[in-house]
Amino acid sequence: MTTRGGMKGARSGTGKRSPMRYSFPTGLLLLLLLPGCLPYSCNRTETRALAPADSLSRQIAAGVVPDTLEALWQTAGPEATPLVFPRTVGFGPGGQLYVTDAEADRLFAFSAEGTLLEVHTWDGLAVPYLAGRRGDTLVVFSPETHRLDFVVDGVPVRTVATPDDLPRGPLQYAAATSRALFFKVDGDDFDGYLARLDEAGRVDERYALPGPPWRHAGLLRAWGDSLLSLAGYRPVIDVLPPGGTRLDTLALAGFDSPMLPRSYAFLRGDTHAPPLLSSAAAPAGDRLFVLNLRAGWLRIDVYDRQGHLQAVLVQEDPQYDRQFFPMDLAVRRAEDGAYEIAVAVPKPRPALHLYRWPGR
Repeated sequence: MTTRGGMKGARSGTGKRSPMRYSFPTGLLLLLLLPGCLPYSCNRTETRALAPADSLSRQIAAGVVPDTLEALWQTAGPEATPLVFPRTVGFGPGGQLYVTDAEADRLFAFSAEGTLLEVHTWDGLAVPYLAGRRGDTLVVFSPETHRLDFVVDGVPVRTVATPDDLPRGPLQYAAATSRALFFKVDGDDFDGYLARLDEAGRVDERYALPGPPWRHAGLLRAWGDSLLSLAGYRPVIDVLPPGGTRLDTLALAGFDSPMLPRSYAFLRGDTHAPPLLSSAAAPAGDRLFVLNLRAGWLRIDVYDRQGHLQAVLVQEDPQYDRQFFPMDLAVRRAEDGAYEIAVAVPKPRPALHLYRWPGR
């Protein structure tokens, strides 16, 4: 079902989900999927000891003067069908923006100026998020229904089934690049894996995900010909290079967070849950933009391909709302060389924000 500027004939009822649906780890916030806490929800009386790598990263970050982002616009969506839980965001080929709503099961399309273009939904769209784009075709992953939908002008033109021979409740992620489809699954009491799929959804190659499941909780993102497997609970990113047979680990040198001491305490076994350090990252050219979660304000770290910190971006006049939580971001290089950065924010007020950074 597709409507222009709104959505008629949408599903009846209040749109509330049953407790059974909320029980799936493919739900909304990473912090709800696995044990953990946000930067502002942990005990601040704990030890301030750091891992050696974290200590070095803090020193690097201290030498970088933050740049201020220019806020261009924000939108909560149409009054009739507002954003409820914006989960992922991505740019279209003409600068338009697409947002998946994981609570309302909708795909929103906005113009480059923030005007609503269309709202889409269809049978099988469930807790959706963007898996990638091939030209003018969006690829949308619905983990609850185990499917990748290839969408043109809001209409699925092809559907690929993802592996469904899974135990109850694992984390699931997917990505579509110009050359391949990828699928990641991980969870407690389950040997998680990253898989390269063929165009019919069958597993071509499988890569092990060693270590505990929390270590691999994070989205999949394409960076050129490489695949990034994000890790929200440690300042590292796993990379599958072209033709690679295993994942390499890229450490983010310069990542600093107030929660690094708690992260180190968790690694030593001194606390029961790791803190969530980052909810998403997005590449643009040779730069990687990483959401660095802070207590109530927006911070984005910029890294080069070697994982070295290049810039720190912060919002102008932050309100320090302790409920503020940025979920995802997308970045594109504008014609004038500046970067446009879209940020999906589900809390405290669901909205899509667009910022500009002139770069350096």
